[in-house]
Amino acid sequence: MPIVKNREDRLHTINSRLNRWSNRPATTKELARLCDVAQSTIKQDIAYLKDVYEAPIEYSRRPKGYWYTRPFNLAASVTLTDKDLTALHAAVATLNQFKHVSLFTDLRGTVDKIDKAVRFRTSPADDYGQYILFESVPYVKGSEWVEVFLAAIHARQVVQFDHQRFDTEVRKSHRLFPYAIKEHRNRWYVVGWQIDYEKVRVFGLDRVVDGSVHAIDDSFDVPAFDADIYFRQALGVAAYDNPPEDVVLAFTRQQGLHFRAQPFYPFQEEDVLADTPTELRVRLSIIINKELVFELARLGPEVKVLSPQRLIDDLNQFHHQAYQQYCL
Repeated sequence: MPIVKNREDRLHTINSRLNRWSNRPATTKELARLCDVAQSTIKQDIAYLKDVYEAPIEYSRRPKGYWYTRPFNLAASVTLTDKDLTALHAAVATLNQFKHVSLFTDLRGTVDKIDKAVRFRTSPADDYGQYILFESVPYVKGSEWVEVFLAAIHARQVVQFDHQRFDTEVRKSHRLFPYAIKEHRNRWYVVGWQIDYEKVRVFGLDRVVDGSVHAIDDSFDVPAFDADIYFRQALGVAAYDNPPEDVVLAFTRQQGLHFRAQPFYPFQEEDVLADTPTELRVRLSIIINKELVFELARLGPEVKVLSPQRLIDDLNQFHHQAYQQYCL
């Protein structure tokens, strides 16, 4: 692969020549001589300047040559290593998963520029992004409200909107001082202080009624909120009024290895109560909610709840109701 620094030097040489063109366009042959490369390389560099840096380059057929339509300064660029380029391939592939979200519309152009820049600096064989496969992130209703609520968070404004839950046809109006936006299982949520209820509430943005959203300029006294601490105590996204409890789980050996490698909830080594050839027993300080029950149910016989009793009861009830679906 060519040394990146050489290419950067050529770009600055081309930029310098076009900025002092003195009413005389620079021909491909002249630029090739200045950079000591083939004319085909210069054409690639010109394309790179236009696509990545948006340089105002035009080609004049008479006299033949390139010129700037306005003064242009090439920003200082950074020399990238092979490791940097590999990381950028992965970053572009990751960002592309969220291209449907309206908030990232402007970022779309930036991602395309990065993608072009990385591809220009490497050969197709070095494009590690083509080997990174993600689960599809589908478009979901509600993503169009992300930017609206983020703007309100930034401006510290209360937002009034109508919301309709899945289980009812009734629409309710809410006044919310938004604290944060959270994504969970491909759905977007807004977390904030509900002015009328005077408590933290969470609303799915896909249930916000079109045409009902507008900011309120009135001043309200709302408590401070730390989203990281709030959601660190539980799985999923919901309003939590109950404190975390000590939950003791016994995993099978194989599932215990999976849990250590990719825990569904963070834990410290001191939380491990037993680690034997047949069992991994851990104690988690966590809020007991439906999401926790769903996660434990998903693991089936690979995990057993040892305490507290109310979580055991919730899980038993969940399995019993599922079993009843298939009883004759």
